[in-house]
Amino acid sequence: MAFLPGCGVASIMNRATAIIAGVLLVAVMAVCWVASYYQGKSEKLASTVEQQEKTLAQQQSLITALRENAARNNSLMAEQQRREQQLRQQGERYQRKYREATKNDECSRRAAPAAVLDLLRGTDTSDAGAARAVSP
Repeated sequence: MAFLPGCGVASIMNRATAIIAGVLLVAVMAVCWVASYYQGKSEKLASTVEQQEKTLAQQQSLITALRENAARNNSLMAEQQRREQQLRQQGERYQRKYREATKNDECSRRAAPAAVLDLLRGTDTSDAGAARAVSP
């Protein structure tokens, strides 16, 4: 074999070096492609995370606003209930005072005329009743 041209030790070494260089080149190219692929995925994930953080911040501010509104509404509702309770108590006091004031009065036991009741209820629709309601 030593006599064949191109079959010497140097030739085999050159071929082996070329093959090793080719394999290394392919390996480097594969590593570069994998790095590029994962860098692209990493950038996409970073963008997604950034967008999710923005969305989360918006949602947190909305939740805070909703909680503040709920607290304000609860406060207003409690105040409204307190006022309604006061009005009920006041109405009950007025009814008790009226019953006490009229319990021994003969006049208070008789029914009032229908026209007077209509005026008191605010349901009088006659012209004369309307004129009387306006005048002092």
